[in-house]
Amino acid sequence: MSHHEVKGATNFFYRLSSNINKMNQKKPITSLNSIEKCLQILSTFSLDQSQFSIKDICKKYQFNNSSVYRILCHLEEFGYVSRLKNKEYMVGTQAIYLNAIYTHSNHLEQLRPIIDKIRDISAHTASFFIEEDNHCICLYRAHSNIEKHHTLEQGSRPKLTQGASGQVILAYGRRRNDKNGFYKDIRDQGYYLSTNTHNKALFALAVPVISDSDKFVGSIVVSGPKDNFDEGQKESLLDLLKSQLKGVVNEIGKLTG
Repeated sequence: MSHHEVKGATNFFYRLSSNINKMNQKKPITSLNSIEKCLQILSTFSLDQSQFSIKDICKKYQFNNSSVYRILCHLEEFGYVSRLKNKEYMVGTQAIYLNAIYTHSNHLEQLRPIIDKIRDISAHTASFFIEEDNHCICLYRAHSNIEKHHTLEQGSRPKLTQGASGQVILAYGRRRNDKNGFYKDIRDQGYYLSTNTHNKALFALAVPVISDSDKFVGSIVVSGPKDNFDEGQKESLLDLLKSQLKGVVNEIGKLTG
């Protein structure tokens, strides 16, 4: 995890904990316990299930009904969740603001146009991944306009050992000192090609993003239907990735701090 990522996460949790401290001024409870409960509640929401009732949350975490209600009320007050007419809760608009801060702090504004252009030229889905806590984090994904086969979304957290992005991240990250074997082979060829772990009908071609100061930043992945994918298409995609990354490695390198 880079300096900017740590700083961004720290600022977020500091702000969140400060808000929770304000929440609990009227009814004191253990600060650490309330923060943990609050973060667990927020982490409940996902792309697969974006709405929950108080009963759902209590059942999932074995929390007290009144404490969940109190925390949700305060989260709603600060914009972190929204209460729907059916009395269920969803992520609030404050998430948009936090996402904007994260995007700006990590220079994803420079990266997004590149990912979009790779998608537009190749007609395949293009994504950017970094490492965090033994997972690949999809920071940005530009879906193909003509292919509808992908299962991962922006914000997904597959394990490092799953998929082409994770293998590249390992090869240039924690396994960068391997003198021989699988990960050295990846570095020698400068990319990794696999049948997509998350969907066997897809290929995934991953390359490293390395700054001008020779710091490994993350992995860009192009993925699409495996049918009709051949050596010629692979070389064309590698040339495209190389040409698009050439002019922005210095800017993207700021991700490393």
